[in-house]
Amino acid sequence: MSFVLEGVGFSHANGQRALAGVDLRVEPGERVALIGASGAGKTTLLRVLAASLRPGSGRVELLGSAPWDAAPRDLRRLRARIGVVHQVPPIPPRQRVVTAVLAGRLGQWPLWKSLASLVLPVDPEGARRELARLDLAERLYDRCDRLSGGQLQRVALARVLYQQPELLLADEPVSAMDPALSELTVALLNDEARRRGVTLVASLHAVDLALRHFPRVVGVKDGAILFDLPAAEVSEALLRELYAAEGGLPLAGTALPFPSPDAGPATAALPPLRCA
Repeated sequence: MSFVLEGVGFSHANGQRALAGVDLRVEPGERVALIGASGAGKTTLLRVLAASLRPGSGRVELLGSAPWDAAPRDLRRLRARIGVVHQVPPIPPRQRVVTAVLAGRLGQWPLWKSLASLVLPVDPEGARRELARLDLAERLYDRCDRLSGGQLQRVALARVLYQQPELLLADEPVSAMDPALSELTVALLNDEARRRGVTLVASLHAVDLALRHFPRVVGVKDGAILFDLPAAEVSEALLRELYAAEGGLPLAGTALPFPSPDAGPATAALPPLRCA
């Protein structure tokens, strides 16, 4: 298994429950979308999968290891095998783009190389190559505080692509991008996962992106899993229940073309977006 969660629960210090008895098993190479309303627990779940948050209950196994039973050095090595794209990238504003991208390998390089790269980038062409895949190669030496929110998200994605992790996690990775760029970026994430045979788990606000690009969709509601299904079996009724508190389905582009209630579950073969 790429990872196993059994009965995982977590509550914040104020007593608010974020996860409640989550069971989830994902095979190596699977591509899974997490969907659900804001505050459903998707980000907390990804933090558990990143070994950055210790759950209050349950069992966690990541890449064949039990992270919270491991020695500190082994835990650091495990985290270096996991790549995370944050919704708000934790990148220092004055840092150069090239340095931000090369930081993807800091957990893999020896200390001397990591320190040297902070002064003089050790692999600028490697950083440029990943940025070029995201149409940002010309911003290689720009400061990060001169980028838009969408550009900064793409820099964070380039950093994870450069890292080449075994488990790739993405928390709302396209929230600051327009629909057309969101479509291309989510497609790139999936292409990278397929090409390298790595596991991809992405939390997405836009339901249409999740159904179009991911074979498996997990609906999270009130800290628990409401459904875990192939994309082709996710029905309009399930989505309406999942997003009942929001009063509508969040979409990146056009409305989902669900069939009539008598026609069965939704089809995964959705038409391409038509973006203005």
